Amino acid sequence: MKIAYISRSIIPSRTANSIHVMKMCNAFASLGHEVILLAPWTKKLEEKNVSDIFEYYGVEKNFELKKVFSPNIKYLKKRIYSYRCLNIVKKINPDIVYGRDDMFAFYLTQKSGYFTLFEKHEPYNEKGVNNFFFDKFMKNNVNNLKLVVNSNELRKMYNNSCNISLNSILAANNATNKIPNENISTNINIDNTKIQIGYVGSLFKGRGIDIIIQLAQKIPNAIFHIIGGKQKDIDYWKDKNKLSNIIFHGFVEPKETYKYRNMCDILLAPYQSDEEGNRSSKYMSPIKLYEYMSSKKAIVCSNFKVVYEALNDECALLVDSSDITAWENAVNELISNKEKREKLALNAYEKFIKYHTWKARAKKIIDSIDQSKSNNI
Repeated sequence: MKIAYISRSIIPSRTANSIHVMKMCNAFASLGHEVILLAPWTKKLEEKNVSDIFEYYGVEKNFELKKVFSPNIKYLKKRIYSYRCLNIVKKINPDIVYGRDDMFAFYLTQKSGYFTLFEKHEPYNEKGVNNFFFDKFMKNNVNNLKLVVNSNELRKMYNNSCNISLNSILAANNATNKIPNENISTNINIDNTKIQIGYVGSLFKGRGIDIIIQLAQKIPNAIFHIIGGKQKDIDYWKDKNKLSNIIFHGFVEPKETYKYRNMCDILLAPYQSDEEGNRSSKYMSPIKLYEYMSSKKAIVCSNFKVVYEALNDECALLVDSSDITAWENAVNELISNKEKREKLALNAYEKFIKYHTWKARAKKIIDSIDQSKSNNI
């Protein structure tokens, strides 16, 4: 099939949504579909000094990326972008229009007669402008499959808040790809006599960086690696602690993060609750968890209900998000028990390979679309 994927992600950039979009287009194309990705042309916001966008994201150049001019006109730029996307879609004449973020564009393509499917990563907000068009989109949607979300918890939320049948909502958890079997990046020196503990991701509120700092204080013989974050956030956390066993590596290109994960013995995901600053803790589907699983390393993670869609007690140690004693006990248990580390890591890896690759996610979506189309005939 020919798929037009519409997104408002800044490409290239450091954002998780841009990674998600590029990986999904790559996965759809790997299944044999012709994919054209539409993304805004916004030079001022794009990551600098990127000579090859596909190489930057670590994906095969098996789909087309079309940059769509998005003028910096207050109140109008999103609408102009959406209409420009519609005009390009009419020229492409795809079998499917798919994507996320730009609800108005999908409302327009559906209204123009294209089979349009939208993906949501956040709950319904009655006051949101996008959800005004989401309501209109749903009202006019005659397909059996009406919406894709990235977690079962979010699927339940849309069933309750918008009265959309559960059978019409596909839950497709986020994913990642298999990675090279490399143990360490050539430019990182580590002390192999000590346990290496890692965290990859943002450093803003709700990500549990304070938990990692407390762990480093309580477990001085381990080395803690924090990979990612904006410089201002790194400076903030550095100012709050002067520990010699914490290393801030800063931003690493998406294609390179696996090297930093692979050099660690234990990987941490100390997500915090809504009350602690993480607004998405009830419905999230973090790519980070699947990346951790793909590295075949032991994982300690917050035990939110939604986390069990990726992990379980057979492939990770899941603990109360804010209980520092529980975190300390879990990390120390893994430090002292190499056999348990390896068993949890293997179980997580096998679960990842079976269910959580980008290609598996893309196939799940395409199969659901095919089923929906056949039911509508």
